[in-house]
Amino acid sequence: MSGSPVDEQKHSARLHQKLQLAEAIRRGQEPLWDVPLRGLKPSMAGEESIKEKQKEGFSQSLPVSYLLDEDDYDYQTLTRALMTLVYEAHELEIDTKADPVELVNRLEELLPELIGPVLRSDHGYFESLSGRLGFSSLALSMVGGALLQPSMIYMASNSNREYLDAWDIKICPICGRMPSVVIKTESGVWRFKCSYCLTEYRMDIFRCPHCGSEGAESKEFLLVGDAKAYEIASCLKCRHYFKIINTNRLDEQIPDGLEDVYTEQLDEVAHQRGLIRLDEASQNGQ
Repeated sequence: MSGSPVDEQKHSARLHQKLQLAEAIRRGQEPLWDVPLRGLKPSMAGEESIKEKQKEGFSQSLPVSYLLDEDDYDYQTLTRALMTLVYEAHELEIDTKADPVELVNRLEELLPELIGPVLRSDHGYFESLSGRLGFSSLALSMVGGALLQPSMIYMASNSNREYLDAWDIKICPICGRMPSVVIKTESGVWRFKCSYCLTEYRMDIFRCPHCGSEGAESKEFLLVGDAKAYEIASCLKCRHYFKIINTNRLDEQIPDGLEDVYTEQLDEVAHQRGLIRLDEASQNGQ
C-alpha cells in the first residue's frame, strides 16, 4: 500500500496514535490479564461451560455475549481494572475535563448497569450516559469496551471450532461485533477476524455479508499494493466492502487484534470509490 509522501506521513501519524491508544488500553487491562478468568466469575471457568453457552447461542442465532449478564462478572476484579483504564484514558487526554477520581467513583457505582450495554454493543447507551454524567461518550465507551474485552477474548479462546465454522451470520459469534477484516489463511480458508475478541469464524467469500447476494459475478476484488497481501472485496449490488489480508503474502505479521488498524489505507481507497464498510452503521453508533 503506497501513496504520496504527504499521505504516507498522515497515515504514519494516525497509525502511531492508534497504536498508542491500543498500548494504553493494554496497560489499563493488566489487572484483568493477571487473573485466569479475565474478570468473569468462577462459574464461567473451563471449556465445557463456554461450549454450553456457545451451543445455546448457536441454536438461537445469538452471539455468546448476549447470553451473559452482570451476574457473570467479578466486580472486585473489574473495579481494579476500571481504575487503571480511567488513569490511562486520562493520560491520553481523551477527556481533558474529566476528573479521573470522580469518573472512577461514578462508573464503579454503575458497573452492574454498564455490563449489559457493553456486551450487546449498545452505542446509544454511552451517548445517554455521557449526558447523565457529563463525561465524554468516547472516554466512557473506550473504558467500558476495554473493561470487558479480556473476558470476551477468554470466551473466544475456549470456544468450539465446530460452531465457529458452522456460524452463518456476519456478526461475531462470540462478542456480536461487526467484522471489517477477512483473513485468507495458508490453507486457503477464508475467515472473518473480530478485532475485539479475536475470534476467527466462517466466511463465504462469494456471498455478500450485508445483502446476501451470491456468486462471483456480483463481487469485485481490488488488489492494493505491490505485495498482493491486501485486497478490497465489494458487492456490486449494495456497495458494502470488507478488507482481505492474505497471510501467505505478508512481509511481516500484523499484531493480533490490530488488523483493522494496520489496513486503514484500504478504507481510504474504498471510500474514494464510494464503498461502505460492513460495520459503518455500528461505528456511527446506530
